[in-house]
Amino acid sequence: MSSKLAKLTLLGVSGAFAAGLMAAPDAAYAADDDITIAVAMKTQVQRRWAFDRAAMEREAERQGVKLVFQYANDNPSTQKSQVENLLSQQPDALILIPVDSEAAGAIVRSAKEAGVPVVGYDIGVSTAKLDYFVMRNNSLVGELQANAAMKFGGDGNYALVKGDPGNDVAQAIAASYDRILGEADGVNIVFDQFIQGWSPDTALSNAENILSANDDDVKAFVVANDGMATGVIQALKGRDLQGKVFVSGLDAESPNLKLIADGAQTMTVWTDLDDQGYAAVKAAAALARGETPEYAEMVDMGAGDVPTHLVVVEEINADNLCDFINGGAPDGWTAVEEVFDDPDACK
Repeated sequence: MSSKLAKLTLLGVSGAFAAGLMAAPDAAYAADDDITIAVAMKTQVQRRWAFDRAAMEREAERQGVKLVFQYANDNPSTQKSQVENLLSQQPDALILIPVDSEAAGAIVRSAKEAGVPVVGYDIGVSTAKLDYFVMRNNSLVGELQANAAMKFGGDGNYALVKGDPGNDVAQAIAASYDRILGEADGVNIVFDQFIQGWSPDTALSNAENILSANDDDVKAFVVANDGMATGVIQALKGRDLQGKVFVSGLDAESPNLKLIADGAQTMTVWTDLDDQGYAAVKAAAALARGETPEYAEMVDMGAGDVPTHLVVVEEINADNLCDFINGGAPDGWTAVEEVFDDPDACK
């Protein structure tokens, strides 16, 4: 083992111990102990990141490369110092999930100065150009939510509950709301605000105020994620309006899947985390080998066009809920008994 890899191993190299190796279209590479990919994760608090990591580990085994993970716990300064430490160990590529889109520019520039290619993951970087980006198709997320709202609500008053204003994911979703609902005949926008930190509590208080200001006459709350949807639904339940008003979400968390089963939430959007994790490691490994990774389109986040893989997204509603639970979601994400009172509901 090289001294570089020895140092990285001390930081926590992931190996081939990930359970449930999944089939992939690419043939596995021979193990290449000379390629190590550093992965700078923004947090491990949200449960989804464990699934992203597991997908990355499966693809790393197929690619014959090693991964090392660091978690910044949503602190930009911590992430900066962690990446500086990783770069001092001379990894062959960096996968970066930024805590802060603007602050991450300094991280990308430091990596480039060290000759390390950077694959952005999930959240964009606006102040420096990535070598590759793997992102959810956030424009499509907003389209799915907006179109579902019009299908359910028809003409009337709509509230647009957008995500954190400093987050590029929230901005892309919001742009679809504006494009589709802002120009739709019969749709009257009575609320249109970004919510700092995607706060469910703020969404709750805003929803209560919206309902009061409009005498409960609101056809749809177009909500950018599941957490805020939970707050909106709490406000609706306080007025016995749950199930009568459209509510969207994003992430397909088990509590929100249960809200869909109960009729309180209309739909959510699932991001294929396996696709996302696989694509990031494939791209990082290709860049480390001096190859050009495949991409779907070029995306400019503010610093120039970046080759980008768009991750598959899917609307989840009452009609396909059981299909998602029984096969669409990764193992361990959810279960019938977490979503339905009847354990035989999806048989």
